[in-house]
Amino acid sequence: MLLKSMPSRSDPGHGIGFLLADSSRMLRRIFNERVTPLGLTQAQWRALVHLSRNEGLNQVSLADLLEVQPITVARLIDKLVAAGLVERRPDPNDRRALRLFLTEQATPLLERIWDIAEETYSVVLAGFSPEECELLADMMARMRGNLTTLLPGCASRAAATK
Repeated sequence: MLLKSMPSRSDPGHGIGFLLADSSRMLRRIFNERVTPLGLTQAQWRALVHLSRNEGLNQVSLADLLEVQPITVARLIDKLVAAGLVERRPDPNDRRALRLFLTEQATPLLERIWDIAEETYSVVLAGFSPEECELLADMMARMRGNLTTLLPGCASRAAATK
């Protein structure tokens, strides 16, 4: 039944995966172009956004969120520390580990990033009702949840919670 609702293989440009990937790529490119004048690279603004949502992460956890190697995050954080936007603090539970926190200098920059996001989404979602936006977000969250069951190591956790 699911396959009947899917687009034909002769029209891959209308497949869900293609549409999601293409939309994501374009959105990331547009957003990156709008944030670049703030003096941030894509990796830097993404790290700041993740830290704003998860302050106190360690570098390995941030690397997982950014889908890069921990050594890459170490160099990225070095630059953000040098710019005064992030600070490393000792982990109270592990004296060998450090946790990452935003500084006060990061606050106005993040506020501008959120403003740019709001401006961008107002164009991206033009013509969508608030109800449609909420429905789209709900459906995408459900899809993401379903996808986690297919990730390595996630299938066994999903089976265990049923």
